[in-house]
Amino acid sequence: MNIEDKKNKLLEQLNKATGINFSISDSDLSDEETVNKLKEMVVRFNVLDSKSAFYRSFLTRELSYSDAAAYIHRFHIDENAVRMVFYLESQTDYTKEAVSLLKSLLPDSQDALVQIDSKHIALIVHFEKTPDSEEINQYCMEFLDMLESEAFMSFKVSYDLPINKFTELPTSYKDIVLAMHIGNIFKSSDHIYSYNTLGLGRLLYNIPADEVETYLNNHINSDLLSSLDAETLNLLEAFFDNDLSLAETSRKMFIHRNTLIYRLDKFADLTGYDVRKFSDAITVKLSLMLYNYIRATK
Repeated sequence: MNIEDKKNKLLEQLNKATGINFSISDSDLSDEETVNKLKEMVVRFNVLDSKSAFYRSFLTRELSYSDAAAYIHRFHIDENAVRMVFYLESQTDYTKEAVSLLKSLLPDSQDALVQIDSKHIALIVHFEKTPDSEEINQYCMEFLDMLESEAFMSFKVSYDLPINKFTELPTSYKDIVLAMHIGNIFKSSDHIYSYNTLGLGRLLYNIPADEVETYLNNHINSDLLSSLDAETLNLLEAFFDNDLSLAETSRKMFIHRNTLIYRLDKFADLTGYDVRKFSDAITVKLSLMLYNYIRATK
């Protein structure tokens, strides 16, 4: 969100609270100072009249921790509780029914659902003790399965490690928004993304675009990769996901082993890389990930 958008949003909040239309003209303050003054006015007029609105402003860093103190007390928030933030993304605009279903999974009064925009929802969930990775994954599956079966909507979810300090919420939120973005680029077929396990994707995401282009041109260029059909791409991903096992890949893809071998041979003839060899598999895997990255940034 740029500085003008921030100003306009804060002015809208003031209008909602007071019924007065405010505008900014002939100000001696810098843009940053103006935004800070507007934030002070927002807090003073108590615009954040719900826990959800408060969390939204705090997660997105529109509200500083010092300004949040009164709301923390007002909403009886335990600052040292174990909590997690989940970030859900729908493929289309989500419905009121989807929101109601998600709220039904948040029985704890400390939990909160925050509607970020028409396609994104943040859930702040409290736990009695720190959950392990299996428990977290089951929690994510519960969200997605219920939304799929009862709201008939397809969602994805990203998350970070549990935290036990309230001040860590904005950082956790920033990381899971990034995890969703990186996951959609490098693992688009998945529906659950953990910021902590996107290591290679996070590394590649920070490589300058010109370096990516150079790598692809020296190995498998973008034009060649763009000519590959979806069936071939899915086959390669399945082969990598199954640790280069012909037997496991053919079983998971429901194709005969000889058919798989034929298709891999055809790919090797086209590109010069035999993905049954470990070194070639690494090159192809990296090239496909970088190609997806380049496509996503254009």
